[in-house]
Amino acid sequence: MHKEEFKALSAKIADGSATDEEIVRFNAYYDALLASGGEVPAWPNEAALLEGIRRKTAPGRVTRFSWPKVAAAAAVVLAISAGIWMFVRNNAPSIVQARPERPLIQPGGNSAFLTLADGRRISLDDVQPGDVASQGNIRITKTDNGEVVYEARPAAEGSDGKPVWNELTTPRGGQFRLLLPDGTKVWLNAASALRFPAAFAGNERKVELSGEGYFEVAPDKSKPFIVQSPAQQVKVLGTHFNIQAYADEPLAKTSLLEGRVEVTAGNSSATLAPGQQSSLNAQTGELRSGPADVAAAAAWKNGFFVFNDTYLSDVIRQLSRWYDVKADYTNLPRIRYTGTIPRNVPLDKALTMLEITGNVQFDINQNTIHVK
Repeated sequence: MHKEEFKALSAKIADGSATDEEIVRFNAYYDALLASGGEVPAWPNEAALLEGIRRKTAPGRVTRFSWPKVAAAAAVVLAISAGIWMFVRNNAPSIVQARPERPLIQPGGNSAFLTLADGRRISLDDVQPGDVASQGNIRITKTDNGEVVYEARPAAEGSDGKPVWNELTTPRGGQFRLLLPDGTKVWLNAASALRFPAAFAGNERKVELSGEGYFEVAPDKSKPFIVQSPAQQVKVLGTHFNIQAYADEPLAKTSLLEGRVEVTAGNSSATLAPGQQSSLNAQTGELRSGPADVAAAAAWKNGFFVFNDTYLSDVIRQLSRWYDVKADYTNLPRIRYTGTIPRNVPLDKALTMLEITGNVQFDINQNTIHVK
């Protein structure tokens, strides 16, 4: 990162216009400088301002993003920014032994299938920008930036008067953006599915999610927006939130960035304020809520893996979905990572970052990640 870029980021954070991704990059670069013994770029009369901004974005000072320090000896600090990464582990460098060459596995990208009410299944990878399909009075288009847009006129209903439902699914190694007919924006992560009506009729806007999705809900007080996932229901009026509800994750997590949501699971419910997260135990049905690093939970849509004291098993699950590989979870060391990895790097590079910071070694055999 050049001095001018660092300066520009600090100015955006100071005036409140910085995105979560930009705050992540600022913190990561600052920590990397300190970890390497370097000094923060000092230009006239601005060093004090930078430190003041740093305090604003430090743990306990902001709800949008926190960069927690490692609390246990087994934890690892990983800081990656603009292609430069530094590490700290018990104040001593790790030693990684020579390993066999790993196959080149590229990161995932925009990929999805759209299934229409009449059974047509459209590969959105192959569709050029422009018209995709139509259903009654609904026009479906794909924009130049790869987003699928639903344009609704009157409510779309089938011949029997029932809503017309569509489904957007992403494969492992895929993600996609969708603009619903009410103006709600949805980002769908890898190995996920969203089932939704082609147009919202009645007194509610209800969709069904499996996997992970980030929602920016268009406000409409007369029609609450409801996200139904296998074990819970999230009800909102207009807000920004992330839901992770993968079948292979032990917890279903709802993270709120803006607004207010109500999470219901069985006989339990929780109302979240910005900066809070609910966690539903899929086995016991227990629903808990509390403060969380919600910006880190939604960082995937901005092109980053952000780990916040995250166990290696959770890290590997996220990598395996994005790079469309399997993972061997036997004999995993109980180490934790805190830091950021760009989602656009090849798998080998991501694993190398984890190897150096965690003093572990990875191998890929038959499209499966193995930990040594």
